[in-house]
Amino acid sequence: MGKKKQKETIGDHIFAIIVVGLMIALILCTPFIIFYGILHLISLTPDVTINATGTWASLKIIFQFFLTTVVVTGIFDTILVKVLDLRKGIWGYISESLLMMAFFYLYVLVYSMLFGNLTLQNYGYLYTSIFLFIMYLLIHIFYWLSKFLYEKMVKKS
Repeated sequence: MGKKKQKETIGDHIFAIIVVGLMIALILCTPFIIFYGILHLISLTPDVTINATGTWASLKIIFQFFLTTVVVTGIFDTILVKVLDLRKGIWGYISESLLMMAFFYLYVLVYSMLFGNLTLQNYGYLYTSIFLFIMYLLIHIFYWLSKFLYEKMVKKS
């Protein structure tokens, strides 16, 4: 005969909920942890200063910068793609990349003027905008890779 199916217990449900919760937390926290680490490394240069009295204040300032950057970049990128319709060929990607680099430079300049918690001078604007631009490019690379892997997996099944 066949094998008997064991009944699920409350402990199994609790374990599954904890595992899913940890996975979601890891997926949501990993980009911020990377962002925090690299921005903290950039702040070790004399051109970038985080005006914080301790680690928690620094964490709060960088989290505010992270959220503002994600929202503003998402809005600008959506408008850029919809209005200019740049997603046509290699020249579309190159022009979108150049416009996004200019946007990041202006964004960092305006952010540092509006909020006094990040003090940037000389090459600090360039360092921070290049960091944001590299993160932007990495998001597109990860999207392309995940789309490629998904299509390869779907074709197999």
